[in-house]
Amino acid sequence: MFYLLPVACPHECITAHATGDSHELIDSLKQCEEDEEAHMWQVRSDGSYIMIESYSDRGKCIAVDYEQGDGESMLAKTCNDGELVLTECDADYGTEWYFTGGQLVNSLCYGAGLPSMMTVFLENGNDTVKKCKKDVAVWAANDEAILKADTFMFVNRLPEAPFVIGDVQGSIEEKEPKLSSLKKMDEIQTHSAEVINMEGST
Repeated sequence: MFYLLPVACPHECITAHATGDSHELIDSLKQCEEDEEAHMWQVRSDGSYIMIESYSDRGKCIAVDYEQGDGESMLAKTCNDGELVLTECDADYGTEWYFTGGQLVNSLCYGAGLPSMMTVFLENGNDTVKKCKKDVAVWAANDEAILKADTFMFVNRLPEAPFVIGDVQGSIEEKEPKLSSLKKMDEIQTHSAEVINMEGST
């Protein structure tokens, strides 16, 4: 079993929470919870491509939203910038992905002529570490560098740290004491210690 983590979104997992009849993954990015079945995935592989099957909804896989009968225009739009869905793993098309070791390329879209990769989108703003939107999609533009938002980790245990930084942007912008101030403080502490020692010896 694996958790599927977008690199751009620390502490968040792609989950099997899909919306209504459309089964779109438009609110599926959630705070990771250990041992929560909806946050866990099984990976099927035929040696070339993988399918990402929900552990909580067996037989359902992450896929491009292709339906039999969709024409060229519909498929092009779906692969260019389309929400992903949770659909039957044995669907004819859309459920297979090539995993590069970081990026997930959809085989249907690639075969149709679009280099579509799984991605999450980021909120606008000037923060160094931007917040992630909650939907999971594919993005086909090939004139852009690969971003952290296009990169994913499969892990069988969640990352650990001694503490969580509550305000990342604030901590990044917090000014460190100048070296001269630290040196001055060290001199004061040294002088105080010398005075204490002198008083103790008299």
